[in-house]
Amino acid sequence: MKRRDFVGLTGLATGALLLPHFPGLGGNLVDPARLLEPGLDVMQKKRLADAALTAARAAGASYADVRIGRYLNQSIFTREKQVQSIASGESFGAGVRVLAGGSWGFAATNDVSDKGLAKAAQLAVAMAKANAKIQKEPVQLAAQRGYGEVSWRTPIRQNAFEVPVAQKADLLLAANAQALANGANFVNSSLFQINEQKYFASTDGSYIDQDVHRIWPTFSVTAIDRASGKFKTRDALSAP
Repeated sequence: MKRRDFVGLTGLATGALLLPHFPGLGGNLVDPARLLEPGLDVMQKKRLADAALTAARAAGASYADVRIGRYLNQSIFTREKQVQSIASGESFGAGVRVLAGGSWGFAATNDVSDKGLAKAAQLAVAMAKANAKIQKEPVQLAAQRGYGEVSWRTPIRQNAFEVPVAQKADLLLAANAQALANGANFVNSSLFQINEQKYFASTDGSYIDQDVHRIWPTFSVTAIDRASGKFKTRDALSAP
């Protein structure tokens, strides 16, 4: 399939089965435009977190924390002069961790609502109390001060998801063409983009909002000596 035909599919589901395992990729396949839609604002996340923390305390937890996460990703794969696959994904959910009766309990949910998080907190406490019956020594946490309401964002000039998919595919194909022009017989290139929108809150008084962006271009080039049949391959070593 040629690049112009492939990019026209908007990268929604085509080639999804060709995706390799890569930390952070996954979730539900979505249209690339979905990656630019705003998520919950910080006040909404704080309200949801408080619903979980309040429910955990009411159920008997001595400590609790909650993580609300929205994870966006996009991957583009090419080989020589062709685009092999484009996929965009999103996952959204929350996890609750509690300490009750000297034992840990955990629960996760994709129902990110006041009711859904309160239920997850109650399930986590129930698990902790069940675990406490067979735990020999209770867990004791070191004293930890809360950090209040704080936030951190990756300092970026431009959100990678704002760059058109066709432009990113063209960049990879141009890199492939350069390698082929210099004697490579085979070349694969890919681009991974991830945005982690993470919110953490605890009964210690921490409310931490994070917006983390990562991008990882990578490639593999192979050159063959036709006379001897030997070949050499060079992989990119760049970190995400």
